[in-house]
Amino acid sequence: MAASGGCKGKSICSKHVTILTAVIMSFGVISCCLGHGGGDHDGHLGAKGGSCIESERRALLDIRSDMYDSGEIFSTWIGEDCCRWRGVACDNTTSHVIKLDLHYPYSYTDDWDDEVNICFMLKEMGASKVNPALRDLKHLKYLDLSMNNFSGSHIPHMIASLVHLEYLNLSNAMFDGLIPPQLGNLSNLHYLDLGGCRHSDLRADDLDWLSQIPSLKYIDMSFVNLSKATNWLHQVNWIPSLNVLRLKWANLPYVPSPLPPFNLTSIIKLDLSGYSNLNTTILRWLSHASSLVYLDLSHCSLVDIESLHVTLGALSNLKELDLQHNDMKGEIFRIKINVSRSFKHLDLSRNSLSGDIGQILRSLGSLEYLALDDNNIIGGIPTVFGNLINLESLDLSQNKISGQIPEIIGNLTNLEYLDLSNNNITGGISTVFGNLINLESLRLSENNISGQIPETIGNLINLEYLDLSDNNIIGGQIPETIENLQNIRSLFLYDNNFNGQIPGTFNRLYNLQMLDVSRNHLTKLVPGSLNELCNLSFIDLSRNHIGGELSDLIDSLLHCEQRAPLYLSISGNNLSGIVPLSMGQLSALLGLDLSSNLLEVIDLSNNSFVGPIPLSFANASYLKILSLSHNNINGNFPSFFCNLNYLEVLDISNNNLSGEIPTCHKSFPTSLQSLHLNHNNLSGRFPSSLKHCEQLVTLDLAENNLFDEIPTWVGENLLSLRVLSLKSNLFYGPIPVHIANLTSLQVLDLSSNNLSGSIPSSLGNYNAMVEIRHDTTSLLHLVDGGYYGESIVITAKGHDIQYTRILSLVTSIDLSNNNLSGEIPRELTKLHGLHFLNLSKNHLRGTIPEKIGSMEQLESLDLSMNNLTGDIPSSFSSLNFLSHLNLSHNNLSGRIPTAGGQMSTFIDDPSIYDGNEYLCGTPLPECPGDADQSPPHEQEEKNGDRLETVWEITSIVMGFVVGFWSFVGTMIMKQSIRIAFFRFFDKAYDWCYVQLAVGCARLKSKRHSVT
Repeated sequence: MAASGGCKGKSICSKHVTILTAVIMSFGVISCCLGHGGGDHDGHLGAKGGSCIESERRALLDIRSDMYDSGEIFSTWIGEDCCRWRGVACDNTTSHVIKLDLHYPYSYTDDWDDEVNICFMLKEMGASKVNPALRDLKHLKYLDLSMNNFSGSHIPHMIASLVHLEYLNLSNAMFDGLIPPQLGNLSNLHYLDLGGCRHSDLRADDLDWLSQIPSLKYIDMSFVNLSKATNWLHQVNWIPSLNVLRLKWANLPYVPSPLPPFNLTSIIKLDLSGYSNLNTTILRWLSHASSLVYLDLSHCSLVDIESLHVTLGALSNLKELDLQHNDMKGEIFRIKINVSRSFKHLDLSRNSLSGDIGQILRSLGSLEYLALDDNNIIGGIPTVFGNLINLESLDLSQNKISGQIPEIIGNLTNLEYLDLSNNNITGGISTVFGNLINLESLRLSENNISGQIPETIGNLINLEYLDLSDNNIIGGQIPETIENLQNIRSLFLYDNNFNGQIPGTFNRLYNLQMLDVSRNHLTKLVPGSLNELCNLSFIDLSRNHIGGELSDLIDSLLHCEQRAPLYLSISGNNLSGIVPLSMGQLSALLGLDLSSNLLEVIDLSNNSFVGPIPLSFANASYLKILSLSHNNINGNFPSFFCNLNYLEVLDISNNNLSGEIPTCHKSFPTSLQSLHLNHNNLSGRFPSSLKHCEQLVTLDLAENNLFDEIPTWVGENLLSLRVLSLKSNLFYGPIPVHIANLTSLQVLDLSSNNLSGSIPSSLGNYNAMVEIRHDTTSLLHLVDGGYYGESIVITAKGHDIQYTRILSLVTSIDLSNNNLSGEIPRELTKLHGLHFLNLSKNHLRGTIPEKIGSMEQLESLDLSMNNLTGDIPSSFSSLNFLSHLNLSHNNLSGRIPTAGGQMSTFIDDPSIYDGNEYLCGTPLPECPGDADQSPPHEQEEKNGDRLETVWEITSIVMGFVVGFWSFVGTMIMKQSIRIAFFRFFDKAYDWCYVQLAVGCARLKSKRHSVT
C-alpha cells in the first residue's frame, strides 16, 4: 500500500538522497576517517589488526548493562575483540574505539505517520540509562544513541567531554530538560541531531553555544522547545558551513528587525515547518539563500502570497518546496517559482488556493511530486498535465474539480501515486488508465464517476491500493481482469452499484489484506473465491443482497491454517439458516496479535439467522467485537460469555434469546465496554457478573423480563458508564442513591418498570448532563480502531429515535411509567445540558421546580399523568429549544405563561394541558377577570377601539340629521320646490295606479278564457 501522509510515492521517500548529496559525501569522508581503512565484519566496522583496548572493552560492557536489549543490538557482543562487536568501530592504528552506534534498529522515514508511530513505540520500549563509563571512550568520533528510551532523563553533561566527536545523534531518545550548553565544547562536530518527538520536553533557552562549533554542517533540533532562544536566527547565521538546518515545530520565537546580513551561504536544506512567527521580513531574508535546494515552510500560517513570490523568485536552485497547511488564499497562479530545470517536488496542499492550476504547471516540466489536495481548485483537469511525463505522485483530492478525467492522463506512465478523490469528477474510467503500469496507488473515491471499470485495469500489475468507492459505477459485475493485480493489498469498491457475484478470480489476489465491497447490489459469493487469501484480514460485504447460507464463506476462510486478526462484516444481507459451528473455529484460528491495528470483529447483524448461538464461540478467546443483532436467533444466553476475556463489544439485541444471563464464577469479560442484550426474552435477576466489567461504557438490557432490584454496585463499580438503559423490564424497589455516582452518564432510561420511592436528589450530580457537550466522536467510535459505531434507541419527543452519529451529544433521563412518588427534586434543574426529561406516568406530587427554566438545553419535557399542583413556572419562557411539552393530566392551576420563548409555539395545542381543570389562558379558555386584568397595552388597545366605535356612530347620526333637515328645510323655505315636489309625487302615484289597474284587468281576462 502506498504510504500516507507525507510519503505518497517513492519520490518523496527518497528525498534525502536527492537533496543531500553534498552532505552525504562529506559524511562519507568522515566515515572513511573513522574506519581508517578498517574491514567490514558481517556489516560492522572493526579493527583489522589486534583486539580493542581492555579498559575500553570493560567500559563498553558497563554501557551495555544499562541499555535496553531487544536481543538484536548486543547479540554480537561476545569475545575479547570489541572492535568486531556490532555498532563498534576502532582505529586500526591505535585500536581506540572511535565509533559507537547503539541506535535501536527501527526503520524510520521522514513522514508524519512514522513520527507518531516511533514516539508511541519509544514510550512502550524498555528504559535505558547512559552509563558514566561512556566518558572513558575518550577517542570517540561517532556516537549514536538515537531511537532509545532514556525515560525523560537529561542529556548527560559528560558527552561534552568527548571533544573528538564529529558525529552526535541523540534524536528520538526520549531525553528531556535543558540541552547542556557545554555541548559547545565539541568544536570538531560536523553532525548534531537532537530532534525529538512532538510532545518532547527537551528545550534550549539560548543557542549561544552553537557559535562555538563553526564546523557544523548538519543541525536537527526538531520539536525542541526554543521559545526562549530569542537569538536563534543570529546564532545559526554564524555557521556559514551549515548545509542542513531542521527546526521543525521548535516553537521558534519572533525575530525583531533588523536581521543580520545573510551568512548561510552553504545552506542546502532548510526546514522551518510549524514556525508560526514567520513574517515578510524573514521571507525576504531567506531570498538570499541562493544555494537552497530543499525548503519546508509548511504549517507556518503563511498568508502573504506576494512576499512569498519575491522569495521564491530568487531561489533559482530550489528543487523541493513544501508549503502545505498554511492559510494562503487567492489565485494559485500568483505563486510563481523561479525554478531550475530540475525542480522535482511541490506541495501546496491544505490551503485555500483557487483558480487555474494550468499556469503554474507550464514551467514545471520536470516535476516528480505534486500535491494540491484540500484547496478550492475548480474547473477541469487541464491538458497541461500531459506534459508532466516525469510525474510520479499526483494528489488533487478534496477540491472542486469537475468534468471528466482527460485522456492525457494516460501519458503519465511514471505515475506511482494518483489521488483524485473527493471531487465532482464525472464520466467513466477511461481505458487509458491501463497505460499507468507503474501505478501503486489509485484513489478515485467520492466522485460521480459512472460507467464500468475497464478491463484494462488488469494492466496495473504493480497496483497495491485501489479505491473506487462512493461513486456511481454500474454495469454488471466486478471485472474478472482484477485477477491480474497480484500485488494488490487494499481493494475498496463500496458504495457503488455493482451487482451479480464476487468473481471467483479474487482467489488469485494472494497479497490482498483489505476487501470492502459493502453497500452494493451483490447477490452471491462464489464458493471458494477467498480460499487462498490467507493474508486477508479485513472483509466487509455488508449491506448487499447476498443470500443463502454462511457456511461457504466460513469454509473458504478456514482453508488457511492461520491468518491475521480479522474484521468480518456481513451485516444487512439476506443470509439465512443457522450460524455455522465453524464460525467459532474461525475466530479460534486468528490467534492473539495485540500489536495489530485491526480488531478481531465479527458482525452478522441484520440478517435472517435462526437457531442458537453456536457453542464453538467458546474457543474465540481473543474475539473483541461480536454483533448478532436483528436476527431470529433463539435459545439460551450462551455460557461461554464468561470466558471471552478480550471481548469489548457484545451486541445480541433484537433476537429471541431466553433464559437467564449466566453467573460467572472464575472468569469474567473484564474488557467489556459495550453490552446490548435489549429486545429479547431474557429473565432472571440483574447479571451479577457485570460487577467485574469496570470498563463498561454502554449497558442496554431494555425490553426483557428481568425481575430484580437495581443493585447498588452499579453505581459503585461501573463508573465509566455513559449509557444505562433498563427500560421495559420488571425491576422493582427504589432507584439506588449510588447510581448518582455515575458522573459520566449521558443516557439514563429506567422507564416502564415497577420502581417505587422518590427520585434521588443526587441525580443532579451527573456532570455529563450539567455541561453542554460538543464532542461528536467519543461514542461514535467506541473501540480503538473505529470499527464499531455505538447506537441506542431513546424515547424522545413522543417517538422512539435511534441515535448513532450524534449519540455522544445526547443527554436524556427517562423515569416514566413507574410508581415513583414524592416531589420532583429541585436539584435536577442543575442539569443545564440535559436534552430530554421524561417523568410521566408516575405518582409525583408537589409543584414543578421554579428554576426549571435554567435547563436551557431541554428539547423535550414530559411530566404528564402525575399529581403535580400549583402554577406552571414563568421560567418556562427561557426554554428556547423546547419543541415537545406534555403537562397533561395533573392538578396544575393558574395562568399558562406565554410571554416570549418557546411557550408561544404551543398555543395551537391545548391537548398538552388536558386534565388540568384549573389551568386557564391560551390555548385554554380565558382566566376569570382577564378583561379587568389585561395588561396596560391591551387596555390601551381596547380603549382605542371603543373611541373609534363612538366616532363611527356619531358620524352616522350626524350624517342622517344633516341630510334630513337639509331636505325638509329646503321644502319649507322654497315654495316653488315644494310645489314641484308634490306634483312629481302625484304623477308618480298616478302612474303606479294605472300600471296596477291594467295588470289586474289582463289577469281577469286570462282567467275567463281558461274557463
